[in-house]
Amino acid sequence: MYSFQSNPHKQQPVKKTVLRQYRELVDAVKGTLFPSTPKEGWIRTVRKALDMSGAQLGDRAGLTRNRISVLERREVDGDITLNQLKQLAEALDCDFSYTLKPKKAISDTMQERALKVAKVEVKKASKNMFLEAQSVSKEKENILISELAEEIMRAGGRKLWGKNKEDKVF
Repeated sequence: MYSFQSNPHKQQPVKKTVLRQYRELVDAVKGTLFPSTPKEGWIRTVRKALDMSGAQLGDRAGLTRNRISVLERREVDGDITLNQLKQLAEALDCDFSYTLKPKKAISDTMQERALKVAKVEVKKASKNMFLEAQSVSKEKENILISELAEEIMRAGGRKLWGKNKEDKVF
């Protein structure tokens, strides 16, 4: 079996700590419930809840009524910038929040990725071994995949998220 680790030394303690802190921060968001976006978008919904006209919001944001209408439509279409949303949130006296919420724990995502990469690598090696009449049992193949996935997890970064030899992005 070949090794993915280019540096045989363990990860530096500072880098390891920083990675752990990032993962804890992202995992903390995973369990948070977020309301779904209203059909009319947040800008129009909050504006209407405040009983504010488009012209009044425009005055507060330094924009025209027509521009407010355009931005409200762009929000619904997913074509508004973060800076525009921040500007309108401020004019509506709202806090602006931007979040990427993981579907599962970061460690689970990484483990699934490592297994996927390991399976591709082992399958490639198995094809060559089969051609040379050296194939291994399914059980041994699964052990190799598991061991290689652990090694890929330890190597992290480029080995975990890079392209495989066939230039397919996972």
